[in-house]
Amino acid sequence: MNTGTEFLRIIAEEIAARQNLAGLNEPHADHRLQLEAQRLEKEITVMLRSIDNFVQRDTFYNDTLAKLVDICDILFEVHHRVSPDTKVVLSLLTFVKQILPREVSPFIRLPKAFVFTQKEPMKTAWEEYDKTLHEQEIDPKLIGYARIPFQRFITGKEKLYWADYTWLKGYLALLAEIDWENADCNSKTEALMSLLIGRDFNHERFYVYCKKYIQSRVALGNTKDRRLQELAICEKLVIEDTQTGLPSFDRHANSVSSRLVKWIREETAAMKAGRGEEYIGKLTVVWNIDTLAPFFKLLWDHKLFKETTLDLLSKQIAAGFSSNTKGDFQAKTVAARFYVTDLDVMMTLEAFLTELLEDVRRFTH
Repeated sequence: MNTGTEFLRIIAEEIAARQNLAGLNEPHADHRLQLEAQRLEKEITVMLRSIDNFVQRDTFYNDTLAKLVDICDILFEVHHRVSPDTKVVLSLLTFVKQILPREVSPFIRLPKAFVFTQKEPMKTAWEEYDKTLHEQEIDPKLIGYARIPFQRFITGKEKLYWADYTWLKGYLALLAEIDWENADCNSKTEALMSLLIGRDFNHERFYVYCKKYIQSRVALGNTKDRRLQELAICEKLVIEDTQTGLPSFDRHANSVSSRLVKWIREETAAMKAGRGEEYIGKLTVVWNIDTLAPFFKLLWDHKLFKETTLDLLSKQIAAGFSSNTKGDFQAKTVAARFYVTDLDVMMTLEAFLTELLEDVRRFTH
């Protein structure tokens, strides 16, 4: 165990006591603190180079880092800002960390001063990606969940560790590299889901979102075989997105991919064992798609549907309805007709809705 940091702690505690008592906000770092930090740079470097046993070196290295984090926090807590004294210890920490960067324990707590300095860059980075994700027309609910790792860092309400910072940096790198126009997914929303599964964003809200998204895809199948096939496709996609060996967002919880695969297999088994009448057809409507699509868009605008998107809605309409004159609808055709404003179409809808209203009023007046 390293005892060489004890004198540095004593100096830091004296500085903190002096500044707390007198309300000082000293413009320059304490000279004794600077000298002791310089001495420790040399001493720690020599010690690390002289220890041949890996276990002993790892213990000494991470114990030293943990003690320096505590000392840094003592100075930061005086004014809750990065003072000249805090910078001295933060610089020493950075120097020591860079000696053996791959051996830093993921359980080393991040210095409060370091988190403080990174809040604004993280906030700026997310604001840029948030704008991009909205421009790509990704489901706003998913964007909200994708924001959670940044919020956790920016708010600083939880204790943050080295593993949290490295996970977030890896997440940032993936967001920077993704090619939205050529993503190998059915939609850009699914592309972001794929990224988050690959990074093992195992937050509970994201897990629930993935389950509901899969359920909406499965519901498009109008036979049991098609629904089972969709479950199999979703399981395959989750497994393909899974990156083994990478840390999870929450290291205390199971990976999101293992939970999703388990749930999909349970749903598959239940569906195969299920009994009951099969739904084997679509509802046939007398309207053409130019009238049906705007009608459903009105229902969407008035929030009749829960947990869906316009992209999914167009697929669900195509899966559940057909024309009595022109047969099946195509999802892309439905989506293209959502915004029809032709006068004849509007008059047809008005007449239909008026009849509905009159029927309802018979029971309310």
